[in-house]
Amino acid sequence: MKAGESRMRHLIGREREMRVLDDLVDDVAEHGAGLVVRGEAGIGKSALLAAATSHAQARGMLVLTTAGVQSESQLAFAGLHQLLRPILAAANELWDRQRDALLAAFGMIAAPAPDRFLIALAVLELLAAVAARTPLLVIVEDVEWLDRCTCDVLMFLARRLESNPIVLLLSLRNGFHSELGEPGLPEMSLEGLDPSSAATLLDEHAPNLAATVRERILLDSAGNPLAILELPIALKSEHLDSGEPLPSNLPLTARLERAFGARVA
Repeated sequence: MKAGESRMRHLIGREREMRVLDDLVDDVAEHGAGLVVRGEAGIGKSALLAAATSHAQARGMLVLTTAGVQSESQLAFAGLHQLLRPILAAANELWDRQRDALLAAFGMIAAPAPDRFLIALAVLELLAAVAARTPLLVIVEDVEWLDRCTCDVLMFLARRLESNPIVLLLSLRNGFHSELGEPGLPEMSLEGLDPSSAATLLDEHAPNLAATVRERILLDSAGNPLAILELPIALKSEHLDSGEPLPSNLPLTARLERAFGARVA
């Protein structure tokens, strides 16, 4: 593994979770599998999936990704289109009805709206055909914002992974409901980092903090990796360098505001 790949996969305090994902990828030739990664905003779901992506690519797997976006949650098949764009040319290998159903769902041919089962079957056959040549890792982030049509297709796929060299990893934020969290896939629930790992992460990214500042950040972040990384950035220099008293509520960066805004709402 190259040095850059090693750094990408170095996640402090997530060794156990990374082993679980690595095992799914390593066993893909024997059987397909899926996993739902749940956790609060900023807890490290995306970082874990990025580490799994790095491992899969190092093993020669093809990685397909999509992510739910709130502004597209009402657009039918928007998430599925993003996922399949890199391999849509392979749709020509499908039976005519399956190919036409899939392309019609994306508005790529003039045809009546096809049956959703036929679309789901076309996706399964397309992914199976591609995976027969190169095992697949399918990454779906922010499931809570996926459009319903994409969720239905992915639920269909999730129940039929075992016989194909495909690993499906889904990330879902706590506090949100999604039908994709209910197809019987195993789940991994991410909690805050333990105190030792949280301290190591903070010291690695913000060394030489005053003791009072360091202690306050560790307390307020509650083991949330994004908060640990962003709170030192949000604090003004006078708090970090001159020992000025910290405000009762620590300021947030724009990244933290975006991450936790939905929770506050």
